[in-house]
Amino acid sequence: MVKDEPANPGRFIAERAKNHVVNLTSLGPRPTGSFENEVLAVNFLSKEINYIISKAKKVHRIVLDVQKTSGSFPLKFLDGMTNVYRNVQNVVVRISGVEESAHSLLINCHFDTVTDSPGGSDDGASCAVMLEMLRVLSQADAALRHNVIMLFNGAEENLLQASHGFITQHRWASEVRAFINLEACGAGGREILFQAGPEHPWLMQAYAETVPYPLASSLAQEVFESGIIPGDTDFRIFRDFGHISGLDFAWSTNGYVYHTRLDNAAQIPLGTLQRTGDNILALTLKLASTDQLVDSSQSGKIVFFDVIGAFIVYWSEFVGNLLSLAVLAFSLYTLNANVNKSVSEVCSWVLSLLTSGLTAFTLSMLNRSMSWFARPVWIFFLYVIPSFLVPIFVTLLAARKQRLVIKSPWTLFRLYCDANQILYTTMTLICLLFRIRSGFVPAMWLFFSCIGSVLRERIFAHWKDWRILGLYVGCLVLPYIECAYMINGSLQLIIPIMGRSGSGNHAEIVLGMISSAMFTLLLSFLVPGILLVQIPKRVVSFLSAIFFIAILVLILTPLGFPYSSDPAAPAPQRHMILHVERTFHDVNGEVEEQRSGLWVVNLDVNSPRSVSSLVPEMARAQLIHDDCQRRLYCGLPYIIPVQTFIWQTHWITGPSPIISIPTELSLLHREVRPQNIHRLTFEAVGPDHMTVLVSPREGSELVAWSVDASQPLAGPRWKGRNTYFVYYSCASDPEPWRFWIDFKVEPSRGQDSLVDVALCGHFIHGAHQMSVRLRRFLAQFPPWTVTSGWTATYKSYIF
Repeated sequence: MVKDEPANPGRFIAERAKNHVVNLTSLGPRPTGSFENEVLAVNFLSKEINYIISKAKKVHRIVLDVQKTSGSFPLKFLDGMTNVYRNVQNVVVRISGVEESAHSLLINCHFDTVTDSPGGSDDGASCAVMLEMLRVLSQADAALRHNVIMLFNGAEENLLQASHGFITQHRWASEVRAFINLEACGAGGREILFQAGPEHPWLMQAYAETVPYPLASSLAQEVFESGIIPGDTDFRIFRDFGHISGLDFAWSTNGYVYHTRLDNAAQIPLGTLQRTGDNILALTLKLASTDQLVDSSQSGKIVFFDVIGAFIVYWSEFVGNLLSLAVLAFSLYTLNANVNKSVSEVCSWVLSLLTSGLTAFTLSMLNRSMSWFARPVWIFFLYVIPSFLVPIFVTLLAARKQRLVIKSPWTLFRLYCDANQILYTTMTLICLLFRIRSGFVPAMWLFFSCIGSVLRERIFAHWKDWRILGLYVGCLVLPYIECAYMINGSLQLIIPIMGRSGSGNHAEIVLGMISSAMFTLLLSFLVPGILLVQIPKRVVSFLSAIFFIAILVLILTPLGFPYSSDPAAPAPQRHMILHVERTFHDVNGEVEEQRSGLWVVNLDVNSPRSVSSLVPEMARAQLIHDDCQRRLYCGLPYIIPVQTFIWQTHWITGPSPIISIPTELSLLHREVRPQNIHRLTFEAVGPDHMTVLVSPREGSELVAWSVDASQPLAGPRWKGRNTYFVYYSCASDPEPWRFWIDFKVEPSRGQDSLVDVALCGHFIHGAHQMSVRLRRFLAQFPPWTVTSGWTATYKSYIF
């Protein structure tokens, strides 16, 4: 607390940070280009930083710079896109000694938000943490050895634009040697280190040695890099365009409020700010004083994880491979099991996954999906119990014949324990061969299983009673606790994501299969214990009864309703709805078709059915299908390239919105150049957020453009043709956007049309964002929902 500051010099004060969050979120939503973002937020940050500068001790030199930057770059994110930005802003501050170092540590947050969200956790809280850190650093008696640059960037939600502008154009960018990125996909809880590197294991060493409350996982990094989780951070920009290494942190608890109007200051506990502040401040002081910031050593990728939040374990990928090989050799030395028994274990795992998949499919068909969304306890009844029950049942069936030969249940128990070890061995080998860094999970189970085997066979071979069970459980309790800890964190992250993963992606099946896979691994070491139970049918009957009773309760009662409007623990259903005007031009430039209405972007599997009885117009929403075959990007104004991810959407025909700023694409010039290159020069006018969609026709190939200097990045195919997605944003001082595109044309094409082009305009902030009709429509939604929407246009052309 602020009152405790005199007794705690040099300490991070969470109350100050919380006040910053309150003040920043009070400005309201801050999309790039809005008055709130470009003027009010920049003024707020500049004022706070100047106040800190005025109170700083004289051993420090603090310089504030407000950068306005323009540029472009390709981004291999989702379906792929080219990102073009004009006049986005960064508030940059550098603290150093009176004599500046030539080397700097960069710390980054962003102060812009998505439409309709005040951005308390994403990413206002991170900016508040950095402001308080700057105050603490400015009051230190000794100057920092190396500079610390704090980047408050104003266009991250615009697909990482402002960070690109800083790292490629700012005068301080060349002195950055490492970075810390602060992000959020939830509000509250502990910040997780989920990306590290590339290379430079000294960064992880500094984190492990310094941070008082660690939470880190390279498993999370692999999942994030795989694209399973839809999102990206400025980490990518600093890594790919700045060619520097760093650490990426994010809050992941309470992802239900992420990117919604509920993401306010009240969602962020003081304890969260204090913990993050203590961690990042300690890490900053370490990195800003180390020799390795100047002369960093490189190595391979890093494997890292925390042990139940107590400390960090980390090693290089090469060392991890050696450890996996050693554990595999250890396993082969200790194994004496019959491989046939491991085959039955594999069958039980596969059947467990199939059972969970069938359960999820049945619930989807009965319109009982996502019961676990607001009440995660349903996962236990629907997927954890089958993950235990099915392997038990398969093990009992397989052991029936074996009991005729092996009379002792303890001997049979030992053989099935060895069968589990074979499975862990196989999984570790697969991870090693395919260079999967999260192979440390099965390797951990395998190592402790091998220890149990050595103790059992070499030291306690004469034991044939309950002591064998005690030894077995005792050896595997550590990997069990660590694995359960990681599963809990994974579910806290994954469950809210299912509420924004799109209706076509079957969240129930995805969550069911993920849960089954995780809990089958977690519970596998308990399964052989059924062979020691005198009347195992009672266990099977008990678990079966719980499972089927849970299914009946879910189907016949409202306890399985997925959503909650509880202010203390909100779990709302998300609805994104755009009021759209769609215009389609023929080859002569004449309007051949015009439509208008509400575009319902279904964000989860229950949309729009869940609200059709409460919002009358939703009952007549029509699934969009044929347009995706006929029209480029379904003839719809996608603001980011997510068609392959969010492909199942609905349409409600209605009156056209009032478009105050016309969106128009004009062909200014057509030139035939050498080697059959046709250059088309365009001018686009419209709101400050636009997208251009391009698809060359058969016989023509897009080979270059002025949009970006790099090779044009193609997206998903449409009608067997390439598509290209361009995102354009102008934060201030708008002017017509001119660009040219070069097409290499086959001579046999003659004068045929070369390309389909669509221009989409998005009014995501200000007075033009919401039409009267859209505002009235969204007002009808029940309190257990959160809505977001804006006005948009789609105009297609043939040139």
